[in-house]
Amino acid sequence: MAIANYEISTIRRYPMLRFKPIAFALLCAVAACSPAPESSSGGSSDLAIRTASQDPARLEITADTIKRDVVGRVIKVTEASGDNQPTDWTFEASEYKQVEILEREATPTGAAITVFITTRNNPGPKEEAVQVSGKVRLHYQRKGSAWILTTIENLTFHYTIGTAI
Repeated sequence: MAIANYEISTIRRYPMLRFKPIAFALLCAVAACSPAPESSSGGSSDLAIRTASQDPARLEITADTIKRDVVGRVIKVTEASGDNQPTDWTFEASEYKQVEILEREATPTGAAITVFITTRNNPGPKEEAVQVSGKVRLHYQRKGSAWILTTIENLTFHYTIGTAI
């Protein structure tokens, strides 16, 4: 009984003690109902990662993908010396191909990727060796979840006969 009388007399003498627990309870309720503030370390970097992963020029198109996509495609090439008329080069599945991606660019309809390609034929016993190398720009369009190679643009893609470039 003495403790109860002490608490009542203390509250009467110090009315602010009664207000502090109520204010604290209200503050906790407001804080619990408010949205959490975004952290400066995770919020914007997560957005940047999502944006980069959704960038059409960066999705799924790798050097190996390009090697497969060009098979069967035909491109006009000229001799490195520039002496002859342009001729057609068909990329064959069995020929050696090396692809280095130089630049990726998002376009309004898809992606344009500039690559340096080196390839060569597989000459028979009485055929001359032909090597073709240089820059080409590959134009891709998105069809559903797949990237489709639509055109190949020759930038500096030339051939040599019998010698490597």
